[in-house]
Amino acid sequence: MATVAGDGIVELQRRLLGGYQLLQTLVGIRLRSVTDPESVRHLTWLSDVTAAMELISRRMTVQGPLDFAGYLDDVAVFWTRACEGRPVRLDVRGQSALLPDSHLLPLAIITHELISNACRHAFPDDRRGSIAVAFSRAVGGVSLVVRDSGVGAETLEPGEGLALVRGLVEHLGGSMSIETAPEAGVGVRIRLPLESLQAH
Repeated sequence: MATVAGDGIVELQRRLLGGYQLLQTLVGIRLRSVTDPESVRHLTWLSDVTAAMELISRRMTVQGPLDFAGYLDDVAVFWTRACEGRPVRLDVRGQSALLPDSHLLPLAIITHELISNACRHAFPDDRRGSIAVAFSRAVGGVSLVVRDSGVGAETLEPGEGLALVRGLVEHLGGSMSIETAPEAGVGVRIRLPLESLQAH
């Protein structure tokens, strides 16, 4: 009986991942025929969010909390490929921390959104630079820092991306701070509380 149930869950996960992949394909097809900048921006954002959900879903199992550091390994591969051909280096470091399901998707989307913002806006005109992502345990919770060496305050706008991140952070009862200056890059620091934190 347990094997049958396990097989059913694996099949459900396979179908779910197939749905994410199909959605990304559909968005990609739409992007090829859309020229309006606003529509392109919204569709690109939808593609990014779907990618984040697909990556985290690949690591989710029925065995309990997921180690977010493992997910960040997948994030590093995804965004290194996305930045291929540009002089932008990505450094992702994660400390093992088991997160409850309630935090997984929101934190995955937060991470994806911050890296996306840095990739797409911090290095105009093929500017050389780096993006550093650090995830670690903190007293009573976890910390996520995404910092770039880009143009900084010149391109930082309190638009939908940062508003989404701030909203998700608040939803999880966390705090967020932004450090930036002209030509000095942007650093976003997020702290999320966890009622109980397990690590290995």
